[in-house]
Amino acid sequence: MKWVGAAVIVLVFLVVFLMPPSLLRFTDPFQGPLKAVARPAPPAPLENYALVIKAADEREAFYKLGYAHAYYRFFQMDVMRRVAEGRLSELVGGAALDTDIYFRTRGLYISAEKTWEYIKRNYPQYAALVEEYVRGVNDYLAANPPIVEYLILGKRPEPWRPVDTFAVNKLVAWSLSGGEDDLQLKVLVDALGPQFLDIALARELNTPILPRKATFSPAIELGSNNWIISPNLTATGRPILANDPHLSLTAPPTWIFQRVETPDYTVMGVAFPGTPVVVIGTNGYVAWGFTNTGVDVIDYYYYVWNGTKYLYKGAWVEADKRVERFRICDLDNKCVEKTVEVLETVHGPVIEFRGQRYAMRWLGNNVTLEALALYYMDRARNLTEFLNGLRYFVTPSQNTVYADRYGVVAYFASGYYPIREGGYLPFNGSRGEGEWTRYVWLPSVLNYVNPPYLATANNKVADANIYLQWRWADRYRHDRITELIAQKLVRGKITVEDVMDIQRDVVDISCRDVKQLLELYGGDSGRRLLDELSRWSCEMSPGSTTASRYAAFLYNLQKLAWERFNISTTFVPFEVTMASIKKGLIDRSVVEKAAEEALKVDAPWGSVHKYAISHLLGSAFPGLNYRRVEAPGDWFTVNVAPGFNVAHGPSVRFIVAFGSGVYMVLPGGPDGDPLSPLYDAMYMPWVRGEYVKVG
Repeated sequence: MKWVGAAVIVLVFLVVFLMPPSLLRFTDPFQGPLKAVARPAPPAPLENYALVIKAADEREAFYKLGYAHAYYRFFQMDVMRRVAEGRLSELVGGAALDTDIYFRTRGLYISAEKTWEYIKRNYPQYAALVEEYVRGVNDYLAANPPIVEYLILGKRPEPWRPVDTFAVNKLVAWSLSGGEDDLQLKVLVDALGPQFLDIALARELNTPILPRKATFSPAIELGSNNWIISPNLTATGRPILANDPHLSLTAPPTWIFQRVETPDYTVMGVAFPGTPVVVIGTNGYVAWGFTNTGVDVIDYYYYVWNGTKYLYKGAWVEADKRVERFRICDLDNKCVEKTVEVLETVHGPVIEFRGQRYAMRWLGNNVTLEALALYYMDRARNLTEFLNGLRYFVTPSQNTVYADRYGVVAYFASGYYPIREGGYLPFNGSRGEGEWTRYVWLPSVLNYVNPPYLATANNKVADANIYLQWRWADRYRHDRITELIAQKLVRGKITVEDVMDIQRDVVDISCRDVKQLLELYGGDSGRRLLDELSRWSCEMSPGSTTASRYAAFLYNLQKLAWERFNISTTFVPFEVTMASIKKGLIDRSVVEKAAEEALKVDAPWGSVHKYAISHLLGSAFPGLNYRRVEAPGDWFTVNVAPGFNVAHGPSVRFIVAFGSGVYMVLPGGPDGDPLSPLYDAMYMPWVRGEYVKVG
C-alpha cells in the first residue's frame, strides 16, 4: 500500500500548488489548518518587509543572518549554489544536465574554492564571520524544518559550506560579465565583413556617462539604472541616490532586504540569499548603488590542435584534463552518472562553439575578493574608507554611484580591466595573440567626484583610447533619466517624489529615432505607422494600442535584421541595427516589412505584455509563480520591461535621500515559503510603483 500513500501525497500537492497564492492563504502555516506541521517561528522579525538582525557583535550578526536566510530562502540558496557548481541535476533531474555541463566546464566552482582558501589564509577574521554565517544556515537545517520544495521533490537539503557562498558570488559575477559575446560577434563579422565590426565598435550614437575622454596609459592601439543628485539641487539640501538594478525577476525575488544592527555599525540594503553582506545599501554615513558596466573581461582563444595537444608559440603542448562527474537523480532518488572530460590550456577551460574549440579566459576565474570589498564598504564612514573597500572589488565591473551624509556624491567604474590588444573577437592562441599584459584599477581612470547630477543605465562609460566593450546598452534610458532630472530642475529643487516618478517612467524616447528611420526607408506601411507615431506620446502604457504596434515594430526589425544569422534578436544593440541599415549593410527593406507586421497588431499593450515571474518548479506547479499582470514599459523605458513575457526588470527599487529617508520595494515578498502570506507581499505594490519606507 506504499504507493497509495505516495499517490495521496502527490494529489495533495497538485491541488495545493495549482492554487494561486491568494488561495494558499487558507494553508498559512502560522494561522491556517497546516500550522501543526509548520516550520518554527521566524528567527528574526520582518519590519516593513525588511529582515532585521540585532546582535551584540559581528559574529552573532553573521550567525543570525545565516539562520534567517536559510529560514526564508534556503531553496533559492541551494539552487544558486547548484547552478554555479554544476549540480542542479542532482536535485531536479536530467532537464538541468546541459546547464550543469555548461557551468562545470567553465570552472566557476574551482575559482570559488580557490577564493575561499585564499580568504582563509589571508583574511582569517572575515573567514571566521563567513563560518558563523554557515553555522547559522546549518543549525536551521539541522532542526529539520519542513521546506516545501524538498517535500515536492522528495529530497533533503544538503548542509551549506563556506565555498557555496563564494560559488553564489561567482554565479552573479558570471551573469554580469561572462558569456559568449566574442564568439557571437565573430559570426556576424564573418557574414557581413569588417564594415560591421567598424559600426559595432564605434557606437557613435551612444551617450557616454563621463563627459571627458578616458585615457589609459600607456596608450594601446586598437540592464540597470542608478543616479546621484548633489545637495545643491535637492529640496532638502542633502544628496539623493537612486538605484534599480535590472536582473532576472523570479519567485521569490533575487534579493532579500536586510537591516543589520551591531554596536559598531548598522547597515541596510539588499543581499543575495546565501551571502551575508549588503550589496546595495546605506549605513547612515554613506550610500551606494550599482549598475553593470559590461566592460569586457572575457576572451576566447583558438589553436591548431593535434588530438589533445595544441600549438602554442611554436611548441606543442599537451592540454591538461579534468574529468567532471555528474549525478542525475529522479524523484525516486535513483541516480545515474555521466562523465565529461574537460581540457584546459594556458588560457583556461576549453569549450565548444558551433563545432570549434575555444579556450576561455575570464577574469572571474581568478581569486577575486568582492565579498571582502562589500564587507568593508558596508562599514565605511566616508569616501576614503569606501574607496579602500572598492579596491578589493574585481569583477563584475560596476557603475558605482556614491553619496554620503557630508554632501559628497561621486561615480566610479569599479573593478579591474585586463590590458590586451583587442578583445572583441577570438584570438589566435597558437600565435600568442591576446595575452593579458597588466590590469588597470578602473576607478583610477573612470571617476567623477561631485557632479551636479549623473546617471548610468548600462550605456557607454566613456569614450576611451582603448577598447572597453561594444555591447553597451542603448542610450535611451540614460538620456531619459537626465532629461527628466533637467525638466524637474526647471520647476524647482529635486524631491524624493521626483525620483520615484523617474523610476516609474515608461516613456520610450527611442521612438524619436524610429520616426526618422520610417521617414527615410518606410514605404506605404512605414508612412502609415509614422503618421500614427507622430500623434503618440511615446508612452508605453498598458492601455495603448500604438504602444503595442511600436513594440511589434522594434521586435520585428531586430528579428528581420539578425535572426537569419542564428543570433538572438536582442544580441545586437538597436543603435547598431540602425547604423547598419543606414549604411546599407542590412537590407533597408526590413524597415517596411517591420512596419507591415506592426500594423497588424490591434490589441492594447497590456494584453500582450505581462509580467511572467516564475518559480524554478513553476512549470509543474504554477501556483508557485506570481500571477500574470499587465506590465507597463518596454526595452528602453526607465521602468524597464523587455520582451512580451516579462521576466527581467527592476530587481529592487531603492532610494536613499539623506535627511528624508530610505525607500525600497521588491518584486515579490521577503519570504520564499509559498504557504506564507509574505510570499508575494510586495509584488503588486512593486507593479504599481509604490514604495516602503525602511529608514
